[in-house]
Amino acid sequence: MPEPGAADRRLAAIVFSDIVGYSSLTERDEARAIRARERHRSIARPLVEEFQGEVVEATGDELLCIFPSALLAVDYALAIQAVLRDNSDLQLRMGVHLGDVIRRGGEVIGEGVNVAARIRPLAEPGGICISEAVHRMVRGQSHIRARSLGRQALKNIESPLEVFALDAGAQSDTKTGWRRPAVRVLAGLVLITALGYAIYLPNRGAILAGVALNLPKLLAPPIEQKIGFATTVDGVRIAYATSGEGPPLVFVLGWASHLQDGLYSALYDTSGVTLGASAHHTLVRYDGRGFGMSDRDVADFSLDARVRDLEAVVDALGLQRFPIFAISTGGPTAIAYSARHPGRVSALILAGTNAGRDLKMTPEARQVAGDMIALIRSGWESPAVRAMVVDLVWRDADEVTKRIVNEFLRRSGSGPAVAGFLEQGNFVIDTRDLARQLEVPTLVIHGTRDVVMPIEGGRELASLIPGAHFEILQGADHIADSGGSPRVYELIDAFLREQGADAASGG
Repeated sequence: MPEPGAADRRLAAIVFSDIVGYSSLTERDEARAIRARERHRSIARPLVEEFQGEVVEATGDELLCIFPSALLAVDYALAIQAVLRDNSDLQLRMGVHLGDVIRRGGEVIGEGVNVAARIRPLAEPGGICISEAVHRMVRGQSHIRARSLGRQALKNIESPLEVFALDAGAQSDTKTGWRRPAVRVLAGLVLITALGYAIYLPNRGAILAGVALNLPKLLAPPIEQKIGFATTVDGVRIAYATSGEGPPLVFVLGWASHLQDGLYSALYDTSGVTLGASAHHTLVRYDGRGFGMSDRDVADFSLDARVRDLEAVVDALGLQRFPIFAISTGGPTAIAYSARHPGRVSALILAGTNAGRDLKMTPEARQVAGDMIALIRSGWESPAVRAMVVDLVWRDADEVTKRIVNEFLRRSGSGPAVAGFLEQGNFVIDTRDLARQLEVPTLVIHGTRDVVMPIEGGRELASLIPGAHFEILQGADHIADSGGSPRVYELIDAFLREQGADAASGG
């Protein structure tokens, strides 16, 4: 990562806006010009934030904003022009470009900024012009309509660029025949329906995600769970939950957990492992240190610390012998516990995980990972930063699922906790030697489309554990093969039954 004060080069969507006729307005009525300028800023700032952008510079009547994607920048431009459509005293011209910028402190410079500034004057009052680079990124969106203005020679820009003018949504004229009462009523119903659909369509993901997040709270949860707390030997309070009845099954989650409001909570996991296991077992889940309902003000996320969390939970429940199901980054914890407590684990199921440290990572890959962790630490509250993680881990998910997971990540823990967990996780943890020591029936499950922990890591893990069985889930990604699919519990149940009463009962 760049040192404080050093230049930071990045790809960004740049939006330049200014007020039409501001200079002449200043000469005629300076107070009115100042009011227009302040209104421009007061309207723009919350909208920029809503579309995950940042106001970088506000000079006179101009605003320079940057966004993480071309679509977000264009949607912001359309939104602010819609707000100002009927305001004759405040009309904007806007230019949008996608290009390389250099960030130095509070300043953004570069050719990308220059292009956006040169495109802006080509827009009509109340209009938006975009570069060819932006048009390529947004032309497939149904709510965006653009017409080419041809290739334009821009001042101080070496080569002519094709520029497009966006349709900012001018209203159509009212027809005389609509004045008849019956027709007006019918037209009103059609308009309301169309308006509702118009609002729903571009916001479908947010609306459906909101329903999915809030509807379960209005309904009786499908699984009743009991929350308890255990304290580790180093004084960290760990929250755990039990659900269902029968022999125990201990579920070791990764880092993105929250027993009440998370992905594998009883409230939201209504079709995966939580539901299936609770029907036949006393399912034990817990939030690791730093996350969910456990103590969050911690800095030690080492393998020893993670094992202490598991030890505290099973000891608090008085479990003497039990099977463990571990997913993702919970895998090394389960391996280490099983090796250090031989005889207490009756069966081990590991899904979407590996033995830990990737010794084959190139220096370049480690640098990228380090940069990503630094961004997580400082910018986790930004939906855009969490979206980066969601797109990596849940790459095949639909838009609604990605929005839901994005919110789960926010609830689960803070940026420093996530960054600390990842830094002290698979980059440094190595349980290969511990895996070779295991003497417990083991099932390793891995999906063919897992890009977070590729299937080669699962194969290696299965080869290290004596007698381990390797089960491949065709077409499954990291989450599907880590417990997000009913077929994962079917494999768990079949494996425990195959091992006989000792493994299945934990006796």
